[in-house]
Amino acid sequence: MDSLIVILLILVLNITAYAIFKKYIYGKVNAGMKFLLINMPKDIIWLIISLMVIDKTKENFLFIVICFIVASLLIYIPVIRLINKS
Repeated sequence: MDSLIVILLILVLNITAYAIFKKYIYGKVNAGMKFLLINMPKDIIWLIISLMVIDKTKENFLFIVICFIVASLLIYIPVIRLINKS
C-alpha cells in the first residue's frame, strides 16, 4: 500500500509540473531553467513525503531511488523534446 502511495504521488506531481510547464513556461525565454525551478522543489517534496510514508529499509530506499529515476526520465524526455522543437 505504501508503495502505491509513493507511485501515485510522483505521478500526480509529475503531471502537475508538466501541465504548469506546458501552460505557463513553454515557449518563453529560458524555459528549461524555469522548468527546473518547478521540478526540483517538487522532487524534494515528493522525497520528504515518501520517506514519511514508507518504512525505512534498504529495499524501500532502493524502490524510492528507482521510482525517482524512472519518474525523472518520464518527465524530462518530453520536456526536452518540446524545448528542442521551439
